[in-house]
Amino acid sequence: MPSTDYRPQFNNAYKDIYQHMDVNSDWEPDWIFTDSRFNLTHCKDVEYLNFLTETLHPAVRNEDMDRILDIYNKHLEPDGFEITKTDEISGKPVFTGRLKTIGMAHLESKKFQIKSYLNTEYVNNKIGIMTNAVDDNTDLAIGTAKELLETTCASILKQKGVSADPNWNLSKLLNETTSVLDFTPKQAENAEKAEKSIKQILKGISVIVHGVAELRNAYGTGHGKDAHFKGLEPKYAKLLVGVISEIAIIFLATNGESAELVEESEIEF
Repeated sequence: MPSTDYRPQFNNAYKDIYQHMDVNSDWEPDWIFTDSRFNLTHCKDVEYLNFLTETLHPAVRNEDMDRILDIYNKHLEPDGFEITKTDEISGKPVFTGRLKTIGMAHLESKKFQIKSYLNTEYVNNKIGIMTNAVDDNTDLAIGTAKELLETTCASILKQKGVSADPNWNLSKLLNETTSVLDFTPKQAENAEKAEKSIKQILKGISVIVHGVAELRNAYGTGHGKDAHFKGLEPKYAKLLVGVISEIAIIFLATNGESAELVEESEIEF
């Protein structure tokens, strides 16, 4: 960007800003909002959000991040926008600005938790597709959610020394994964009663997964659709993606350690 200083030694925006903000400190702290080179007062919403998220990037800021994030979201909320944590770099959070959608912040947080156990480019791509498609491409969101659950289960089974049979349906895969994990609560006062309740919940999850498989066959990716096909409404895709995310998280958390990834190309269910 060009300089606004007439002197030849300040021939670009960087030298200009450095001179007036670091050397002389003769510009006001909010100069950037009225500087026509950046146009932050009149730019598009997405450009402004990108600017705000860059000010929180770990390469830029090492302290006061939570305080500034709270300030940003307090002022963005009335206009329906938010800045949420979506990734990490070297253990430090990375944020994304977006139009606030019911349930999206929750899905973003689930995405981050899953990545802490299966943090690979393949899984990250699946999670990104799943969460970003819930509003615009519900059949893609549903199909990808099912694939993520298959990957989670197959990866845990492989770590436990169990080979997943390609002839297993999704419910069978889930039940086999359940059988190799220890769901006994370690700190409950009545461990036997708690374990019984947990197993009842897990049986219910099998019913949910069966419904997921049917939805995937009817509305998800991987099956031919005619030209007049209409997918499910976004609210159902959000429900499904949220449920699948929770199932994946409880299985990965119970497993308790990072599992070796089994990619979709290695499994056929």
